[in-house]
Amino acid sequence: MPDAKQEKNLEGLGAIMVIALLAAAPIAAVIAGAAGAGENLLFGARGFHYLSTTLFLCLFAGAGAGALGAGAAMLISLAEFPGRKLFAIALALPFAIPAYVAAYAYGDLFGPFGAVAAVTGPEALPEIRSLPGAAFVLMLTTYPYVYLAMTASLSARSASLMEAARALGASPLRASFDILLTASRPAFFGGLALALMEIAADYGVADYFGVRTLSVGIFRTWHGLGDLTGAMQLAAGLFFVALLLVLMESASRKGRASEDVRAARESRPLKLSGPHAIGAMTLCALPVIFGFVAPAGVLIAKLDFGAGTFAPRHLGEAARHTAFIAAAGAFLAAALSLMLAYGARAARGRIAKLALRAATLGYAVPGAVMSIGILALSAGFARVTGHAVAGGVLVLLYAYVARFLTAGYNATAGGMAQISPQLDAAAKMLGAAPARLVREVHWPMARGSILAGAAIVAIDIAKELPATLILRPFNFETLSTQIYRLASDERLADAAPAALILIGLGLAPSLILSLIADRSAQKTRKRETLAGPEPELESFSTS
Repeated sequence: MPDAKQEKNLEGLGAIMVIALLAAAPIAAVIAGAAGAGENLLFGARGFHYLSTTLFLCLFAGAGAGALGAGAAMLISLAEFPGRKLFAIALALPFAIPAYVAAYAYGDLFGPFGAVAAVTGPEALPEIRSLPGAAFVLMLTTYPYVYLAMTASLSARSASLMEAARALGASPLRASFDILLTASRPAFFGGLALALMEIAADYGVADYFGVRTLSVGIFRTWHGLGDLTGAMQLAAGLFFVALLLVLMESASRKGRASEDVRAARESRPLKLSGPHAIGAMTLCALPVIFGFVAPAGVLIAKLDFGAGTFAPRHLGEAARHTAFIAAAGAFLAAALSLMLAYGARAARGRIAKLALRAATLGYAVPGAVMSIGILALSAGFARVTGHAVAGGVLVLLYAYVARFLTAGYNATAGGMAQISPQLDAAAKMLGAAPARLVREVHWPMARGSILAGAAIVAIDIAKELPATLILRPFNFETLSTQIYRLASDERLADAAPAALILIGLGLAPSLILSLIADRSAQKTRKRETLAGPEPELESFSTS
């Protein structure tokens, strides 16, 4: 008979396997449906256009997001200039604005009756509803991924690296690029991979700007043509694009190195003055202005409280639906995250790791892919049982939990990792039952992480657009779908209140993430010297 340890391992593995099966079933359905069909739409002219447009959008927006995020992170982490502390927080603010909301704001700003047309005239307007315009908006809303990852990495590098480079005759500029930027390369590519996942999965920006990406193709093929097989084929292509980005993010973690504590020195930033300080302030201000201030300003300017009773009544209904679906999804995700965390705590071995990876793959899967996979599952269920389940609140919750379970699990696992197994053993020796152990030991210690994960999932659900559009029940309007419908009808003034509510929801995690990154930088700057005093660094110069 298996001993208690083996029995606990099997129970943990079983919990992980069940959740992995539920989470990965839609992805498996998409791949099976695409492989089992005859002529593949993805390999035709239309599919090739969708795929190539998606790749070009990733290339342009990703290059811009990488350059913006890395440049801002280097300035914030390595230099001292007026307003640095304020910019350290403000540079994360574009995270709060959903990309499709920013697209609607810029569409109005550069429209024939917008503020730009009033200055330049309609004839001189740049064409914002295009591939470059979509890349511009997505660049502004995704560069914080790179910025936050790079800031955390650069802040962890001590000044001893800079000192060694300066001793060899390198200028501060060259030392920053050749030494610190190279050392932070894993963080850069990790953040860039996350940004590219968001860009590839986007539907709202591409649809509004008329850019035919895979996400747009999936939605049109299913909603416009009713072709589930063709939608599955396009969804499979988008899934493999996302899978490549996941592999890129995993590969970026290899080769991470940490400094020996004996080499750590108090970090002293380069003091910028004159034109260099003005240039740094300008470079930090531009992403904030274009990524947050301009879109939010357009929406605030569109507010019209005297427009009648239609908007408030429907806004309240959409807000209630959003609150209900977000709360229910966050609760389910938190419960499953706890089960995964306890399963991972008990189970060991390669099978458990693979199952855990499958259970948490959903965050990298675009919402359109997850939705088509669930529709494929429901179609198979209808063929077997004769009962069709094409949509509804439960189906929508399934899509949300499968897609955003990773966010809840990462936060929960981080909190559980702080609880030593020795503490569990001590409690059991004192006669504590498992329920009491969870209630009086685990919950008080991991409560903050679990609630933080649930809050992140709730906000992600509130902002999710493609999955909600495809799977929502009839007459079930959320804030995101209301914004989409009204903005598509060029009624941005009616969509502005709902858009500002979503921005407000996203502000909290954006500010928390930026404060954590800035606090990490301050701790590194104040670290005590362990290897003797460090020579003063002169003011910045390129010589």
